Amino acid sequence: MEFETSQLQRIYEAVTAKYHQVYNQYLDEFDDDEAYYKALEDGCEMVTDYKTIDGTQQFATTYITPDFVADIWYNVDKETGKKVYDNGFIRISRK
Repeated sequence: MEFETSQLQRIYEAVTAKYHQVYNQYLDEFDDDEAYYKALEDGCEMVTDYKTIDGTQQFATTYITPDFVADIWYNVDKETGKKVYDNGFIRISRK
């Protein structure tokens, strides 16, 4: 996914990389479910669900790490109404 500024791009990459680093470390040793719970114990989680963002229900992916929470959601093509999965928005908050 790409963002307008390089700073947002770097933050997105840092947060998602941290989550995947922790999760994949456990995935090398355990099955999906156990790797998920091990990563959760380390403060890392990825959740895909609908969230209210700026007063509107959006389908978002939330990455949680020990330091940050990143909500990522997608633009919608005006003609087709379909999500554009390589273009969207990010909201970062420090824990």
